[in-house]
Amino acid sequence: MIRFRFNVTVWVILLLLAVLSLDQQAELTAQELLSPFQSVGNTDDDSDTSDDTCGCCSSCDTPVFDCSSHASCGNSCCNDIRHREQLFGDWLGIRSGLAKHGIVTDIQWTQFYQSVTSGGNDETSAYGGKLDYNLTFLGEQMGLNKGLIAVLHAETRHGNDIISDAAPLAASNTNMLYPSLENETAITALQFIQMFNPEWALTFGKFNAIDFFNTLYPQTGRGIDGFMNVSMIVPMTTGRTLPLSFLGAGVMKMRGKQIQGALLVYDSNDVTTTAGFDVLFDNGANIVGLWRFFTDHGGLHGSHLLFGTYANGKYTSLDPTDWVFFPPVGVVPGEQTGSWSFSYILEQQLWVDCCDRNRNIGFFGQVSVADEKTNPFEWTMSASLQAQGLLCGRDQDTMGIGYFYSGLSGDFKALLSGVGVVFDDLQGGEIYYNAAITPWLHLTGDVQFIQPGIVANDTAVVAGLRVNIKF
Repeated sequence: MIRFRFNVTVWVILLLLAVLSLDQQAELTAQELLSPFQSVGNTDDDSDTSDDTCGCCSSCDTPVFDCSSHASCGNSCCNDIRHREQLFGDWLGIRSGLAKHGIVTDIQWTQFYQSVTSGGNDETSAYGGKLDYNLTFLGEQMGLNKGLIAVLHAETRHGNDIISDAAPLAASNTNMLYPSLENETAITALQFIQMFNPEWALTFGKFNAIDFFNTLYPQTGRGIDGFMNVSMIVPMTTGRTLPLSFLGAGVMKMRGKQIQGALLVYDSNDVTTTAGFDVLFDNGANIVGLWRFFTDHGGLHGSHLLFGTYANGKYTSLDPTDWVFFPPVGVVPGEQTGSWSFSYILEQQLWVDCCDRNRNIGFFGQVSVADEKTNPFEWTMSASLQAQGLLCGRDQDTMGIGYFYSGLSGDFKALLSGVGVVFDDLQGGEIYYNAAITPWLHLTGDVQFIQPGIVANDTAVVAGLRVNIKF
């Protein structure tokens, strides 16, 4: 049974207030802000460096290619079911009609079949899936404020998962964390952005944490087209101070089409399936700040991100978080006031094709630390290589291999060992290959090896298949 969690009235009121109050003098168009770079490790200006003389650029004979860059193919090639970007194309003109009036649609259905083939908490298999509905409202095209953007993300979860069966402290399926581990539908994000000039923007509303990281690093993929394990995507030390979805507001500093810096103040409660106003700031306020340094080494682009969070509420290391799961153990430790985390994230292109920048290899790594008295993790790290288009004729295929290590806090280990549950640091690896059967249909094979942290459990081996369909 799928439950519905919508509070439409509240968000309609917020939208009306935003429209009435925001400045109408922004110079950066909404389309410019909504053009993140989707290629792995790409941090440049998205310039087209294709050169047919290289002899490696796509053609109509290539099994999978980007029709938008091959206008010469004509409608007969680019609009048939093998090459269109979405399964149902333009919805008989409805999609393009909505876009013309400032409403951009993106609906995807991702299905998962995962099996704990050995080790972990339980050797079992599960099938589940997620429908993601993304709607972007562009203020200028709708006759509202120039530079105003509203982004709505709703999600429907169905089926089952093996998150608790494999390694509950390293969720093996990031996408299935939302909206919750129950089968329901909820609005997990409704974020408003108002550009004041090409460099500065105000943002407020309901934020989706995975979407936020995906905006910074599109190659992380939100668990639907890159790595699946949450430890490969998000610094796990942020779990105490960064809920899955949260209410907040702040400012963003832009560098071209990318976020260079941000400062947000937000509520500490997870409001993934609720409006959240009834518990707003009942356990203090949180703050996140980040700044990103961009680099260019011989045409290979990269960035260095410093990312810090602080919460002034009261916590213990055994308090449940939205990112990891462990059963209640009957221990009630003393609360501490305040919690913090700090992360460093590096991305760097290692190789880029001279005639198609979408064909590339990139490195992504992160190191993070946190307050061990209020967090199950004291420090974490991950490192990965991701690539796109390495195989001839498979320009849109992606692949990745990565490793993570999560150091549990001494306070967390000591409290649980006192009741006979022995934990140790956990680590794991993941490898995937994402094959673009068509532009709208992707099939991924994924294998994870996770030393689960519970000393009594053997290393979990998780094999999975993922199918993503764009409608």
